[in-house]
Amino acid sequence: MASISKFIPGIASGSLDIQPALANINFDFSLWKVAAPKEFEGVGSALSTSRREEAEDGKLHVIARKLGALFESKAPAVPCLTKAYGTRASEIAQVLSLDDQGRRSYGVFASHAGPDATSLWAAATSGGSAISIHLLACLLARIWDAPQAISIWVEIIKKRKEEVNAEFEESNIGHIATLQAARQDLARAQIAEWDDSARAWLRSANEVKKKQQTQLMLIIDNVQVPVNGERDTYASVMDAWKNSLTQMEALVKGVSQKAVSGEILLALSAWHLFPDLMVVTPSVTHVRQNDAVFHLGGILTLGLPTPSSDEHGIHWSLPLAHLRHYGAPVVSSRSISSESGSRLNVQELLQATLGSLLQSWGKAGKDTARAAKWMSSMFRMMTEATRLDHSLSLLTTGVAEHSWFVLLSGAANRYTESMGLERQHNNKLISLGRKQAKTFLGTPSAPLFGMLEHGRFVSLITNEEDKIAHLRTIAMHLAQKMPLDSSKILIRYKHRLSDSRWVYEYATAIPLPMANKKRKVDRSDTARPKSHCRWLYSGCQADYSRIPSDLLHWFSEREDRDPQSAWRDHCDFMVSTHDEADFEERRRILEAAAGETVFRREEQFLADIFPDVGIYCCDPGDDVSCLLRAWYTSVYGAIDDAALFVSQQQQVHYLIQAELSSETIAAEMYSLAEGDKLDSLKTSLELEMFFRYGRVDVDPHLRSLKALSTAARLYSRFSHASVDVGILQQSLYQAGWTSACSGQRNFAVDGQRGTPEALQPYKLSDEQAFACLAMFESGSYDINPNKLRDVIAMCSGHSIFFRAALLADPSEPTPLGDIQDLLGNIGRSGIAFLVLPETPLCQEKSLDDWPYIEHNEFDGSLQDNFKVTSLHLSFTEAETPLGVNILGSRDQEVFVLETLFSVYDDGRWIADLNFSHLFDPRPPSDAQVTWIPACTVPHHAETPDWRPRMICVDSWLGLINAPEERVSLLRAHRNWQARLAASSISLALGHDTIILPNEICWHCAQYIVNQRFRNVILIG
Repeated sequence: MASISKFIPGIASGSLDIQPALANINFDFSLWKVAAPKEFEGVGSALSTSRREEAEDGKLHVIARKLGALFESKAPAVPCLTKAYGTRASEIAQVLSLDDQGRRSYGVFASHAGPDATSLWAAATSGGSAISIHLLACLLARIWDAPQAISIWVEIIKKRKEEVNAEFEESNIGHIATLQAARQDLARAQIAEWDDSARAWLRSANEVKKKQQTQLMLIIDNVQVPVNGERDTYASVMDAWKNSLTQMEALVKGVSQKAVSGEILLALSAWHLFPDLMVVTPSVTHVRQNDAVFHLGGILTLGLPTPSSDEHGIHWSLPLAHLRHYGAPVVSSRSISSESGSRLNVQELLQATLGSLLQSWGKAGKDTARAAKWMSSMFRMMTEATRLDHSLSLLTTGVAEHSWFVLLSGAANRYTESMGLERQHNNKLISLGRKQAKTFLGTPSAPLFGMLEHGRFVSLITNEEDKIAHLRTIAMHLAQKMPLDSSKILIRYKHRLSDSRWVYEYATAIPLPMANKKRKVDRSDTARPKSHCRWLYSGCQADYSRIPSDLLHWFSEREDRDPQSAWRDHCDFMVSTHDEADFEERRRILEAAAGETVFRREEQFLADIFPDVGIYCCDPGDDVSCLLRAWYTSVYGAIDDAALFVSQQQQVHYLIQAELSSETIAAEMYSLAEGDKLDSLKTSLELEMFFRYGRVDVDPHLRSLKALSTAARLYSRFSHASVDVGILQQSLYQAGWTSACSGQRNFAVDGQRGTPEALQPYKLSDEQAFACLAMFESGSYDINPNKLRDVIAMCSGHSIFFRAALLADPSEPTPLGDIQDLLGNIGRSGIAFLVLPETPLCQEKSLDDWPYIEHNEFDGSLQDNFKVTSLHLSFTEAETPLGVNILGSRDQEVFVLETLFSVYDDGRWIADLNFSHLFDPRPPSDAQVTWIPACTVPHHAETPDWRPRMICVDSWLGLINAPEERVSLLRAHRNWQARLAASSISLALGHDTIILPNEICWHCAQYIVNQRFRNVILIG
């Protein structure tokens, strides 16, 4: 710092004590300001006027100057890095900057809208050492959460002050600014504001440099390296800071470097500078990032040893002595990788949730690629089936467009279509969900939406032969796990004839040893060749005494007649020469192409193949015979379509369900879907049944999925918001806002099927929406929505979430739970909920105002006489913690902040506002508010020039001193900010208020006015 001289006593002064003199020096840091380097000019131009003033003359400027002076001698000179960082920061700020018109559209939030680069501009106007301090703030904010980073700042400031004072005590030599900074306090709240601004800037920069950050994180994921090995907090932070500055300076100059520890990699991600990388293991790879600021060719070499533990990326462990009010230093560890210490956009959250869903399916969801492809195919089939059954569109369109099924199917489709770096990134997100989100969705009652249960999906298979092939695969799987006699397990399937008739036919599940077609099976002859067999319907007359008992009983129940006579009549009817021809053709194909042995069902099957079991030989009239003979039990498949049956004599049927591996069945299901062998309509109807009869009220898994779709729908409105990765470790169904919504029921209208309850996102009230946002923004805080009833906005990171009515014309209806966002920050650390005072102040009437008040009769001219009106945001000292912090924590991370929305007229304060009438039609005073919708009846066109008699109010003083006439009209036509403020002031003053639409129908207005018994003010 060339302009700050060292205070050095002359040799002749001997033992001159200069410390009293230094104590009397009052160095005003707010007056010290330098011109920002030209590379940073893009940052300054992107700031609002109020933020720029704060950065150049306010508290953040003082903080930047104090920190810059305090650490000046510790920071190495890095002129090239300073220029490169200024260039990058300006580039990012300009991408997110707002023009004047865009800023004005944010109304009361205008001065806080846009990227928060306040601390960066404060550093740029405070000298080179302050810029280096800003870079340190970014390093800490990138890896540590806010309370930890603030605690680190407190500790290093304290240690640095002790160091400066000790050095001066020893040598009586020091920089005046440094000495003064060491003698001045920096409150924890000031440090929190400094950290919050840097943290908000990081979020904005991450958004702009998303692609480069993603590629960098994929590389960092393969690293397992600490920032450094220092155990003392001050020494560790100083080493990390200086080493990262020095190495990055060299890279910008074109001098290649080697990453031997984690600080330089941390700097890359925190400063958004991307040099080319040379990855040397397992093979040499040159990663070209093409960052223009490294045009001189500096390359960073990385060795990537295989991690020896589950901890990936860069990690940093420090003892934090100032994190709690009481107790020993808290040893805290943090890391950065794609799976920790980061934020996710909605699409990334859905990828991670897909991983969580697949993990909850157990072995059935083990194969990510096939499971994702299956999810995608389910949605495709449902879309196809809509053409056959239009009612199925209720599962994917309308309100269901935001359902968890559509969202996760979309995530699965994006996964299957991704390639290269995108696929790597998606794999990391899927892995994140599998490992970290085990409680996020809870455990489903059955995997794959219940479609694997007992093989029910067999009925969805289109082709008869594919059904049989699948059942045989399952049978072979069972035979490998338990002793199954091939003669005691078989397949029964339904075969449709050429006309509308159908019959049951039979097939072996496991090949039988065969001597020839006409001999009985001798199971002791193991050398005989094995073959699959079929028993096909041929249309021949049957031996009615040997009819398959299961078919006989089914038919008798259907016909409600004597079993023998009913079946005889049926078989006589079914006999057809065409059936015989069909049998011969099928036998020829099966014997030639598949090598199967084919029998006539009516002749061979019943006596020759299972003589000792004889379940199909049971004489319905012989009760003793039935009792003595064994029966077959269905163990897998669709019993009325195609299924596996096992003899009860085998005594293993009760074990089979336990032995059926969901992984094997799922793999079969995936193969069938991949081969396009499932019927789209039947599959869609099966899914609909699962969705329609799912008990959301008692099923935690469905409730969690529904909560997920609700949050995703809320975030879909936002342009800049992201979620904390920690949300994946929460249980959504247990969240307070989810419980508050769980009583909602949506019923179909007029007997229609309607969208299933399980697929409809919850309808959020405003307070429930804010509670949901707080949980996803923080990743942990579960706030009771009842505590947020009066909240009008929420600020977190670089986003301001607000009730949509605050930035809309008061005549425009805003639905319940309509929360919007903007890129912005109010400069407060943590999550701030903004509330308005119940009784805001208003300019009082004064006798001196009478010359400026004009109340003229309305001449029919709709004007805007409030063009110089503006709305402004400020804060009182009232702040209330919400009590979600850890006991003993020094920092309040969630709090309610009393806020003033003030209206000014050409810079003159008029009133503070309360917008409760926008959210609750019952204002706190006795006044009433009425909204007149746009007129849809053409009666006003009959007398277009007619208007009621009324007095004009064309100034704020005219409203405060309202006329005594029956009807007054405040003329602020199409000026939504003035109309918004006027409605608030009018109600606060106790006037009945009618808010007119922009297209006014005076007949409608007169009708409403005539219903009032008091004077009214129209907001026009």
